[in-house]
Amino acid sequence: MDEFLDGDAKLLRVCLSAVGYEFNAREVVANAIGRMLLQRARADAFRTNPLLVILDEAHNFLGKSVGSEDDLQNLDAFEMIAKEGRKYGLNICLATQRPRDITEGVLSQMGTMLVHRLTNDRDRDVVERACGEIDRSAAAFLPNLKQGEVAVVGVDFPIPVTIQIDRPSQPPLSDGPSYQMLWRGSSS
Repeated sequence: MDEFLDGDAKLLRVCLSAVGYEFNAREVVANAIGRMLLQRARADAFRTNPLLVILDEAHNFLGKSVGSEDDLQNLDAFEMIAKEGRKYGLNICLATQRPRDITEGVLSQMGTMLVHRLTNDRDRDVVERACGEIDRSAAAFLPNLKQGEVAVVGVDFPIPVTIQIDRPSQPPLSDGPSYQMLWRGSSS
């Protein structure tokens, strides 16, 4: 991490897929990285060379605590980055499929949101409250967005703008099992 932050590289991808779920290890490791970045930011490491942190599956890392009732530790590094990181040149992009699991305090700090189809009423309500610029009639189209279509809302957009995202040339391997195909071949 130090080599990346002190060097000329433009991108560092930290993958926590090999870190187990036991004892909230992923959340603790991610929080430690966030704390280290925030500490560097407060020491003005990013003021002249801003850094953007992209946190995928953000709902897994925000609003979490670990420990017992007597020794509860809040894993709040990324919430603090969202709330105060910009003034130090440390910016954050949150990606989640569950906006309802992100605190309103954090969502309200997001200047721009890219919102894909939202069919869950609670998710839509959270996005509406977080974006003062979006009203109920504008939010009504969110469940009707097509696959790959996104609404861009935020302080720089007086009205929501929809754009179509191109399919990736190398699609991710994120599909679940094809039950119809698998079950069709079974005779039991």
